[in-house]
Amino acid sequence: MIRKDAYLLLREFDKKHYIPQKSFDYFNEIYSNQDMALLKNLVWGTIRNLVKIDFYLKKLIKNYKNIPPASKWILRLGAYQILNDFKPYVAVNETVKVAKNRKVRGFVNATLKNLLSKKNDYVLPNWVEFSIPKWLYDYMNGNFPEYYVKEFMKKNYSINPLTLRANTLKIKREDLIKNLSEYSIKPTQHSPYGIVVENPQSPIEVTEFYKNGFFYIQHESSQIIPLILNPLPGESVLDMCAAPGGKTTELAQMMENKGEIMALDIDVDRLELVERNAKRLGIDIIKTKLVSGYEYNEGKYDKILIDAPCTSLGTSSIHPEVLHRVTKNDFTIYSNIQKQLLENAIENLIKNNGEIVYSTCTISKEENTLNMEYINEKYNDITFEKIDLEKYGIKSYFDGFGYYFYPDECLIPFYVAKIKINNDYKNNEERG
Repeated sequence: MIRKDAYLLLREFDKKHYIPQKSFDYFNEIYSNQDMALLKNLVWGTIRNLVKIDFYLKKLIKNYKNIPPASKWILRLGAYQILNDFKPYVAVNETVKVAKNRKVRGFVNATLKNLLSKKNDYVLPNWVEFSIPKWLYDYMNGNFPEYYVKEFMKKNYSINPLTLRANTLKIKREDLIKNLSEYSIKPTQHSPYGIVVENPQSPIEVTEFYKNGFFYIQHESSQIIPLILNPLPGESVLDMCAAPGGKTTELAQMMENKGEIMALDIDVDRLELVERNAKRLGIDIIKTKLVSGYEYNEGKYDKILIDAPCTSLGTSSIHPEVLHRVTKNDFTIYSNIQKQLLENAIENLIKNNGEIVYSTCTISKEENTLNMEYINEKYNDITFEKIDLEKYGIKSYFDGFGYYFYPDECLIPFYVAKIKINNDYKNNEERG
């Protein structure tokens, strides 16, 4: 039953290139926590290992690309289990039952048993070992230091732990850790607000501490970005791409809920999520507006956060489907959107001597380094600030403008740059 439902979710991924949360919510209602954990393991494990799985199946099956999608996804589901040390008898027999007719069952049974006997016969290329598309592996090797490429591949092939951000408007981190003693938890290495939850046996969102706004579920790299902007109580801050509100509410937390934050987004449902999160966390300085960041033209701000829409390749340890959705052409598409956000912020929205933090959760140079080169050449009134990531214990690769985070147990690959507006230049320009 669980494998059949895993297969159905994989077919949904095949059609949409993602799996809506509501699809998992349905199974949450009918499965125990243990069965739900197995379902997610089968689904996300198959997607995470897709490149490796197809490598093996292409070795075993002639004209593999011509196999109907239904049969192909059953094979992939079974191959994932065999390559990841599930009990062979269970992996083969329970997966075979997913097939609807005798012919397909026989084919699946024979192929999976063949894989069991031959899985150690092949030498895997590096990109296959870490299940990364060949084009992305080649792109990274052509643009980044070898060590960074290795760390990205290792992170991609791992599962990121659940991390929380203590809401210090309501509780200190150490006190929250004590109150969540029924879970296996520890402080994060880098964020002063972060908490790692190891192997939660039940959803932490059902706790009273979540409902009462004592924490926000947020991965650690994301928690670092507001720290770099460093908003102060009483300042005016613009979050140009705010939803679902993790960084927005952390900004408010750092400002002690004093000042003003304008949060923009183009998705009404996600913008409402910002409002609900703010209310749950006890924050009332956030105002929202349904508008794109590159069209917004109201007011001037002390500080601006541009956590830009991007290809999100850095999130592959959390969302493995991203590796099979993104193409190299997407780098250019997103880069053009990001340029518009940067231009509007610099030309129309930031105060003299104001600061802008630009961040993405992706690794492409088009979306990061080349965008920084572009605005550096276009504007004489900006400088790129040095960011002391060492004080957070973060290793990074500096490109001359910003920083690519090296991933670790909790950190996912991120890029961040801090831009300062030159007051003297703007005054001279206005006088001229």
